[in-house]
Amino acid sequence: MVILARFVLNLSPPIGISCRTLSQNPPFTMPNQLQKHKSASAKFNTWLSRFFLVTKFGMVFYAAFLFPFNLRAQSADSIRPLPPVQWMRTQTVDIHHIALDLRFDFAKKQALGEAEITLSLLAPTTQITLDAGFMTIQSVAIKGCTEKDTPVNFTYEGGDKNDNLLIPLDRKYDACEKLTLRIAYHTNYHNDSDPNNLWGSYGKGLRFFSPTSTEPRKRRQIWSMGEPYGNRYWFPGWDAPGDFRTTELRATVEQPLTVISNGKLVSKKNNPDATTTFHWKMDTPHANHQTSIVVGEYLDFQQTWNGIELHNFGYPDEQAATRASVERLPDMVRFFSEITGNQYPYPTYNQIFVQDFPWGGGHNIGSSTISENMIDDFGTHADFFYLWDGVEAQDLAAQWFGNLLTPRDWQDAWLSKSFAFYFDCLYTEYKNGHDEMLLWNRNFQHTTWLADWQAGIRKPVVTRHYDDPATMAFDNFPLRGAMVLHLLRKHLGDDNWRKAIQFYVKNNAGKLVTTEDFRKAIEATTGQPMDWFFDQWVYRTGHPVFEVLKNYDKKNHQLTLTVNQLQKPDPKNPYPQVEFFQGKIEVEIDGRIEQIWLKPTEQNTFAFAADTEPKLVNFDVESTWIKELVFEKTPEELMYLLQYSQDIVARRAALFELAAWYQKEDTPASKKNDIEAALRSVISGNAYWRLRNSALLTLQNLVAGQPLDKVTETLLLDLIKTEKSWLRSAGITFLGMAKDPKHADLFIQYFNDASDRVVNAAANALGKSKSPKAFRALTKLIDKPSWKNQSLISALNGLRELGDPRGAALALDALKDEKSAPRWTLATPIWDFRLAAAETLVALGKANEGYPIVDQRFKKSITENDVNDIFANVLLMVTLGDARGLEVFPVLRSTFKDDANALKAVDGYEEQLRNALK
Repeated sequence: MVILARFVLNLSPPIGISCRTLSQNPPFTMPNQLQKHKSASAKFNTWLSRFFLVTKFGMVFYAAFLFPFNLRAQSADSIRPLPPVQWMRTQTVDIHHIALDLRFDFAKKQALGEAEITLSLLAPTTQITLDAGFMTIQSVAIKGCTEKDTPVNFTYEGGDKNDNLLIPLDRKYDACEKLTLRIAYHTNYHNDSDPNNLWGSYGKGLRFFSPTSTEPRKRRQIWSMGEPYGNRYWFPGWDAPGDFRTTELRATVEQPLTVISNGKLVSKKNNPDATTTFHWKMDTPHANHQTSIVVGEYLDFQQTWNGIELHNFGYPDEQAATRASVERLPDMVRFFSEITGNQYPYPTYNQIFVQDFPWGGGHNIGSSTISENMIDDFGTHADFFYLWDGVEAQDLAAQWFGNLLTPRDWQDAWLSKSFAFYFDCLYTEYKNGHDEMLLWNRNFQHTTWLADWQAGIRKPVVTRHYDDPATMAFDNFPLRGAMVLHLLRKHLGDDNWRKAIQFYVKNNAGKLVTTEDFRKAIEATTGQPMDWFFDQWVYRTGHPVFEVLKNYDKKNHQLTLTVNQLQKPDPKNPYPQVEFFQGKIEVEIDGRIEQIWLKPTEQNTFAFAADTEPKLVNFDVESTWIKELVFEKTPEELMYLLQYSQDIVARRAALFELAAWYQKEDTPASKKNDIEAALRSVISGNAYWRLRNSALLTLQNLVAGQPLDKVTETLLLDLIKTEKSWLRSAGITFLGMAKDPKHADLFIQYFNDASDRVVNAAANALGKSKSPKAFRALTKLIDKPSWKNQSLISALNGLRELGDPRGAALALDALKDEKSAPRWTLATPIWDFRLAAAETLVALGKANEGYPIVDQRFKKSITENDVNDIFANVLLMVTLGDARGLEVFPVLRSTFKDDANALKAVDGYEEQLRNALK
């Protein structure tokens, strides 16, 4: 089972710089002033650009290695035409209720059954059209009240376009007249043959899973994802967000499989043929894309809050871990109920954990389908609470913003997605603190948005000009929308913000909503005109690039800040753009916060009284604005800011700017010593752990290759002894860079740590030490019980660093992944250790022995035609770097000759392998 969604940034750059694009030249011409600023830190960015992603198992994956092709980047050198206008679909029928009765054929990957659709006509007509994606329609009949059903002829065009099922009626029906259709059908669309599903995908319609030769532990499972228009692939209907209906689902499956859908489980019936029929019913009207189904082997861990049933469907062999991973759910329900002023709107809430689901989860009516990667044992989840609690919070928040208030059309999708992102921020702030929200949630949003901007993805949050609804629902625009909501909250103040949100929810509950509904709710509660704000941040694209210059007048005791807006409209971008920005900005001056109003002009000047020249001037406190910033500071100013600023975001940015100064060739040794001391002061201080962790990683990279001085060594030993997992593991990693065998016993001691993150750091450090004790300790580590074989992965990583050729036998056994292997758990879905094994073989010079194992598995995956298995094996081949791997690329091009997306993947992997062979 591929577990590639467990990526966590081990080192995040400061807000305003993106680790995703630091290694690329920005696809637009920066102003000269900004170019100058960027070049000043070029050397520091050299190491930062080699950023890496670390799984929860400790595996290192370089971004370019996993994704050697960029399917989203847009060229900024060519004029990009404006996509066509996407108007709301003209509705001809009003669907009231859909009842599904289904069975499933796992071998053919089909759903078979009947849809009973009750609807009324919106105008007199003799025919209607519905949406049905790649189905076989067997019959259509109009259900009779007292008489038999009336069969009708129908025309099915095939494909997946709107209105492709034409149904002539038995007579002319008047407007508002109701009828019920019975449609017998089976599905045909196969997601697993779609290369867009590489490394996990929402897919279209139903995703079927069964064990394969590459992934023998893959679970038998089916799940759906309806947003934006995936449900037409597994039941006929009218697939647009603007039509609400109730639903019920009967599904019959082989025992011991379970069916989970929306609403309440009405009945569960065991049948004589060793099958079970489940009957689910949802009485709250909802949009078509909010209907869902999951089939698999599950046990339900139940919770409650204020009489509301909370169901967590986890795997039978992961029940303890399911409990550990969902412990905050009742508190989340309470928090969102209170902050919105509206109790959770449905009688039950389901969380279902599934395999091969892409990053995070997907919300449906009263239910969320979430990646199984969220489920961890207590120790692992404690290390990654910020990540997976965020996923859980986002999907729960969408029950209000997405279900209770449903965007009227896809152009307003941010009213669901962005609100879910930002309400996750709010829960993080409440539960884990303001600093955590700033350094984790906000930093991720800002850096990701700017990375995509630099990659040429530049659209407003709300626009009718888009190629595909998925663009508005799943692209980067929801992240910008979340940042806009934070800007709005800071602009309004917390009291007005909460009043506006509660008014918006109360007045629009159970309705379709637009962005204008939200704007009007704010104006109604605050009395402030907000058209300028929405025009600037929501309906137009762009962000300011500020250059801030300061001057102190000793005679008049006055500090002057000159703020220049350097951004220029992009002549190749057809979307409306903001020329100059306006709004409130906070400035920190020696411990006090001043609020200024930026006018929409190229230059603004602000004066502040100051008895003495300020030592600390921080523009845009907490980096509230979506922006880029040039504000030159001396090392002395940066070190003072790092020590005394109230703004943890600014302090973190100062770390990186100091590192840039450190890397300058003309920086004297004394100044470098001062910078090192400043970083050590932060590390040993009482600041929030993420800031200390950033300082630790920064210092580690600055002194890499130098002998470890006694002061830093003492600091690290104290850190390892006294701190929790993240700082402890970072300290061990740093100490391990010294490659000193005298620390071997310390590293071995931490093989017993409760955190597998710490264990992995200790294993790597022990391997680097080349201690005579290392091989025995690392091979023994494999026997330590761990969640999803993290001990095995840590041992492989340590053996890779150790370089002892005896480790090759263990790596080969792990790469084979055979049931006869005695030393690790094979019952749990795992994938990561094979890549660790491949990397270890490469390091030990034994990659050629691993290649036949992967090649055999690749050939079987081609026969089985499982795209995820195929490319998982290709990834291993590229990792091994064996020239024989070049033989697979003609096979891949033949297999995927009709799919441009897959061919891009093939080209990228081949290029990477050829480069490795040079």
